[in-house]
Amino acid sequence: MRFIFKMVILPLSLLTAFLALMLKLTLNLSAFVLALPMLYIFGCGLYTLYCREWTQFLILFVAEFGCFLLIVAGTAIVEAVERFSEWLTEL
Repeated sequence: MRFIFKMVILPLSLLTAFLALMLKLTLNLSAFVLALPMLYIFGCGLYTLYCREWTQFLILFVAEFGCFLLIVAGTAIVEAVERFSEWLTEL
C-alpha cells in the first residue's frame, strides 16, 4: 500500500522539485536584473538628499524599498516551494 502511495506522489514531487529549481533560477536572474536599477535609484537618492529635494527623495526611497521587497518576497516564495518539495519527498 505504501508503494502505491509513493508512486502516486512521485509525479507531484517531481513537479514541485522542477518548480523550485525554476523559481530559484528566476530569482537569481531577477536579482541581477534589479541590481543596476537599484544602484541607480540609490545614487539618485543620494543626489536628491544632497540637493534637499525631499519629495523626490521620498519617491526614490519608496522605489528602492519596493525593489527590495520584490527580492525578499521572491526569496520567501522560493523557500516555501523548496520546503514543500522536501516535505513531499519525505512522505
